[in-house]
Amino acid sequence: MSDLFTEPSAVDADWKFVVVLKAKLPTGVALNAVAHSTLGLAAAAAANGPELAGKMSFLDFRDADGGSHGPVSGLSLIVLEGRAAGLRRFRGEALAAGLLVNDFTSAMTGDTFAEQLVKMAGSTEEELEYYAVAAFGRRDELDPLTKKFSLWK
Repeated sequence: MSDLFTEPSAVDADWKFVVVLKAKLPTGVALNAVAHSTLGLAAAAAANGPELAGKMSFLDFRDADGGSHGPVSGLSLIVLEGRAAGLRRFRGEALAAGLLVNDFTSAMTGDTFAEQLVKMAGSTEEELEYYAVAAFGRRDELDPLTKKFSLWK
């Protein structure tokens, strides 16, 4: 098995992914924000060392013909929604708790990535409109931070 994949027996269900989306985003914008923020979490985990990336428990789902349908994480990925202030609060609390956090803002949409970088560089944190805040960590650390959010609809 590749170093990328976790043995199913080694999946540690004490860990999970959480994404909090800004309420009432159009579906396409919401899906884009979830995808970008979670891809960034995986990249950040890889950059922080194989132990953290290994906790993400990527599995190789094989079909009866031997085809691979992975890597897909064996862990929960919970998608919640909240108001803008709640996303900012969640981001700050998750960072303060030392959790792996990534976000996606309105400045990261439209135009080219070069223009998006300029928009971000010209915005203070207070000016940012968060579309998604994603985090990865232990359930017992994440659950208290997300209890005020509802499931995304």
